[in-house]
Amino acid sequence: MVDETIKILEQQREDLVVRFLRKHEEAEASRSFTERVLSGIAELLLVLDQDFKIIQANKEFYAKTLFPEVSHAPLYLGDIFDEVTAEKVCTGLKSVEFTEFEAPLNTREGTLPVKVRASKYCNPDGVTLYLLICSDSSEFYDLMHRLQEGQKQLIHSSRLANLGEMTAGIGHELTQPLNAILLFARNGLKALNSQNPDLQMLQSNLEFIVDRVHKATSIINTMRSFGRKVEDDLYPVDINPLIDKILQFLEAQLRIGEVEVEVHNADSGCTVLGVDVRLEQVLLNLIQNALQAMGMVVRPRLILRTMLVKKVNPKTMRRQPYVVISIEDNGHGISPEEQKKIFDPFYTSRAAGTGMGLGLSIVERIVHSFSGCIEVSSSPGQGSCFQVAIPQYMKPQKQEEDIS
Repeated sequence: MVDETIKILEQQREDLVVRFLRKHEEAEASRSFTERVLSGIAELLLVLDQDFKIIQANKEFYAKTLFPEVSHAPLYLGDIFDEVTAEKVCTGLKSVEFTEFEAPLNTREGTLPVKVRASKYCNPDGVTLYLLICSDSSEFYDLMHRLQEGQKQLIHSSRLANLGEMTAGIGHELTQPLNAILLFARNGLKALNSQNPDLQMLQSNLEFIVDRVHKATSIINTMRSFGRKVEDDLYPVDINPLIDKILQFLEAQLRIGEVEVEVHNADSGCTVLGVDVRLEQVLLNLIQNALQAMGMVVRPRLILRTMLVKKVNPKTMRRQPYVVISIEDNGHGISPEEQKKIFDPFYTSRAAGTGMGLGLSIVERIVHSFSGCIEVSSSPGQGSCFQVAIPQYMKPQKQEEDIS
C-alpha cells in the first residue's frame, strides 16, 4: 500500500515538473516572439509601469536614443522627455483618450522630433501598463527643410533671370554716365594743356563727373540688391518707396519703350510685414509682364496704385485693413482660359525658349508667404490689372502708465 502511494506521488511530481517546463518553454517562446515583433517595428515602442518606469523597449528605441539596453539605473518617462512633455504624456495616459502630439525625445546626442501615441492596459490583477509609440519625424523635417531650400533657390534663380532680361536697359543706363564722364574728362585734360586753363570750367567738369559716378554707383547698387539672397525674417516694409525704386531701376527700359507711367500712391499707411527684396521681386515681375504685354501697343500706358481697403482675412475670418498694389496696363490682355493657368508652374504664353513660366507662380508663392493674395482682371485686347493685397502692418501700441 505504501509503495503504491509512493509511486503515485512520484508520478504526480514528474507530471508537475513536465507541466512547469512546458509553461516555461511557452513563456520563453512568447517572450522571444514578442521581442522579434518589437525589433521588427520601425517605431520606437516602450512599455511603462504605473510609476512610468520603462520596463521594456524595442531595439529601435535604443538605436535611436543610444541609451544602453542593459543598465543598473532604470529609465523613467522624465529621462526621455523634458518636464513639460513628460507631464503632458502623464496627463494623457490618465485621461480617457490619448491625443497624439509631436515633441522632442531626449537622446544621448541631443533631441529627436517624434510623434507620440499611447494606450493604457489593465490586467485582471489590477496592474496598469502603458504602451508608448514614438514615430521618428526627423526625415520629414529634413525633407521639408530641403524643400524650403529648393524654393529659395528657385526664387533666387527667378530674380537672376529677371536681371538677365533687363541687361539691355541697364547697359544703356550705364553707358550714358560713362560716356559723359569720358567726354568731360577729355575736355578737362585739353583745358589743362592750354596756357591759361579755365579753372571754373574744370571745376564744373569735375563736379559733373562726380555726379555721373554717383549715378552709375546707384545703378550698380540697385542691381546688387536685386541679385542678393534673402532670409525669411519678416519686418515692416513701406511699399511706396519700393515702387519708386523699381521705376527708377526700369527708367531706361520705360524710356526706350516710350511707356507713359502714372503713379497714384496712398499718402501713408502702405506698410506691410514682409521682406523688401521679395516684394521688389513681386513688383518687378508684374511690371515687366505688363511691359511685355504692351510690346505691340502704339501708346503703352502703365498705371500703378497703392491703396488701403478692408478685406476679410481668410485665417482669422475678420475684416482688417489691407495694402493693395494695383498694376494696370493697356496691353493685349489675357483670355479667360489663360487666366485659369497663369499662376501654374511652368505655364507660359511666350514663345519657346523665351521664358520658363515660373514668374507668376513664384510671385503668388511670395505673396502667400506674407499672408496676402493676388488677383487678376483682364479681357483680350483691353489690357490687364493685377492686384496684390497684403495685410497692413499695424505698429504695436505700447501702453504707458502714468507715474504720479
